[in-house]
Amino acid sequence: MKKIFYFVFVLFISLIFINGCLTVEKKEYKIKLTSPTSGKGTIKYINILSQKDNEKDVSMKDFAELITDYIEGDKIQNDFPGISNVKKRVFEENGVLCAEFSFDFDSLNQIKLFKYDKDSPFMLMVKESFSNEEYVESNGEYNINNMPVIFWNKNTKEFSWKTKVATDSANTISLLEQYKSWDKSRKNK
Repeated sequence: MKKIFYFVFVLFISLIFINGCLTVEKKEYKIKLTSPTSGKGTIKYINILSQKDNEKDVSMKDFAELITDYIEGDKIQNDFPGISNVKKRVFEENGVLCAEFSFDFDSLNQIKLFKYDKDSPFMLMVKESFSNEEYVESNGEYNINNMPVIFWNKNTKEFSWKTKVATDSANTISLLEQYKSWDKSRKNK
C-alpha cells in the first residue's frame, strides 16, 4: 500500500512540474451584433495540439487541462470577462481535434472590438488583443497604412476573422487520440 501511495505521490508531483502547453493551429472568430454594443459570438479552435516540454510528451496532461479548464471549467469566461450564456463543445472535424465556444456579450470591450463613436468604423487590434496570434483573413480591411488593425464599416453587423497560432508543428502532438479515448469512455457510461 505504501508503494502505491508513493507512486501516486511521485506521479502527482511530476505532473505539477511538467509544463506542457496547449496550442492550436488556427482560430476562427465570428461576431454578430444584435444591438449597437451587444450580440453573439463564436470562437472555433482548429487542430488543438500539445507542445512538447523539453522533448517530453505531455499530451495527456494537456488534454486533461483542455477538458477540466476549458470545457468543464471557466477559462473562456476568464479570458473574456463579462460574456454570458457560454456553450462549449469539443469535436473531431477533418481529422483534427476542434473546440467551439459560443457566447453572448453586452459590451464591445468584452470581445475586444472598439468603436470610438457612432460615426467611427469598428476596429480590432489583432496583436494587442490576441498576442500570440497572427492575422490570416477577415471580412474587414487589414493593415491600412501599415497599421496592424482590422477595420469594419460603421454599419457592419457581422464580423469574422481568422488567425493562426502554432508554427512549430515538429514539436507538437495532436490531442485527437486522447479525445477519441475520452469520448468513447464517456459514451460507454
